[in-house]
Amino acid sequence: MNQYRLIFEKPRHTAIERRTVPQPEKNELLVANRLSAISAGAEMLIFSRHFPEQMAVDTKIASMTGVFRYPLAYGYSSVGEVIAAGYPGNAGWFGRRVFAFHPHASHFKAAPESLRPLPDDVCSDDAVFLANMETAVNLLLDGRPLVGERVVVLGLGTVGLLVTALLSRFPLEAVMGIDPHRIRCDAAAEFGATDLLSGEEADLAVKPASIMGKIQTFPQRSPPWLLATAA
Repeated sequence: MNQYRLIFEKPRHTAIERRTVPQPEKNELLVANRLSAISAGAEMLIFSRHFPEQMAVDTKIASMTGVFRYPLAYGYSSVGEVIAAGYPGNAGWFGRRVFAFHPHASHFKAAPESLRPLPDDVCSDDAVFLANMETAVNLLLDGRPLVGERVVVLGLGTVGLLVTALLSRFPLEAVMGIDPHRIRCDAAAEFGATDLLSGEEADLAVKPASIMGKIQTFPQRSPPWLLATAA
C-alpha cells in the first residue's frame, strides 16, 4: 500500500511524493486520511516563498517540526480514520474518525494524544474546519462582544465566515461583513450577517452611517466593534 504526500518543492512548484505506508510503532496509530483542508493564507505564502528562512514551522505540534525551507510538507487540518495500531492496548481506536493537525498526506502516523476523536453527530465535512473554528472562537474570546453592540467583520474568508456564524448567535444590534467577493458575501448572509458591503468607496461612505450609527449603547467602547480576519 502506498502513501501519497503533498510536497512544496520550490517556489510555485508542488509534487505528490509516493512512499510505502509507514507502520505505526509502539505508541502510534496509523490514520487513513479522508479530508485535508487547504489553508489559503499560510499555504499560499509557502507556495510563493514568502516565509522567513529557517524559522520553526511549529514548536508545539509534533507533526510539524523542522524549519521553513524547501522541500516542505505542510498542512494542519486533516480528518481520517484509524486503521492500525502499533500496540494492542490501542486497538480500541480502530475505525474511529479523528481530527489531526497534520500535513497533507493519504496516510500518517500519530500518537493517540495528538488525535481528537470526532463525535458521531459531527460530519467529516464540518470537522475538517476544526482548526479554523478554534481561531474563530479565540477571536471572539479576545473581542468579548457585548449585548446590543454592532460588529464589523473585515474579510469573509474561512475564518471570517466562521466568526460571522458564531456572532449570529449573540444578541447583537448588527453583524456587518465586508468583502469584495460576492460568493463570500452570499455565504455570510446564510451564516447570519445582517448587513454586507463590498468594500467599495461608495458603499463604505453611505451605508455604515445608516446601518451602524444607530444607538450607542455602550459609550465606554468605541462602536462599532471591528474584527479583522484573514481574507
